[in-house]
Amino acid sequence: MKQGQFGNGRIGIYYLIALFSLAAFGLLLVSTRQATADGYDLPPRDEDTTITPLAPTEPIVATGEGARVHLQAHFSQDWPWETMHWQQDLWLKVQWLDEDEVWQDVTGWQGQLDAIQQKEDWVGMKEFWFADAHLGTGPYRWQVYEVADGRLLVTSDPFYLPSKSGDLMALDTMLEP
Repeated sequence: MKQGQFGNGRIGIYYLIALFSLAAFGLLLVSTRQATADGYDLPPRDEDTTITPLAPTEPIVATGEGARVHLQAHFSQDWPWETMHWQQDLWLKVQWLDEDEVWQDVTGWQGQLDAIQQKEDWVGMKEFWFADAHLGTGPYRWQVYEVADGRLLVTSDPFYLPSKSGDLMALDTMLEP
């Protein structure tokens, strides 16, 4: 057998790998220089960069670890599991009472249950975190709907958020179909 000009072929493979690597590095270098030449700045690399929010928001100063509210929905014995699914159907939200005595939805404090477990009965759970700036505020309430924007199943009693950072408040209610 006659060997080619590159010996047994391994040198040819190494040559091609090196050639492709060099071409890829060259393309990367050209595209980086082109981006800065077109007036596009590359992202900063130092850690002291200030991040500007995408949309204007009311600033909340979280000086500690915050606290949590743990919502617990106890399912009644006659819950129709075949037609009302806890993962897909049920929708809950937290509301606050404004100065005009009107209940307002709390942005971000709504959604489906996070988990379900069996204790003496079946209990669905949802947990929300809030910053220290909201400690002790209220009154709030939570509501459970059959589906999002559907029939209201239950409204909790009004409550105030915990007043101490790191606290966990558990709120229970019974779900009837």
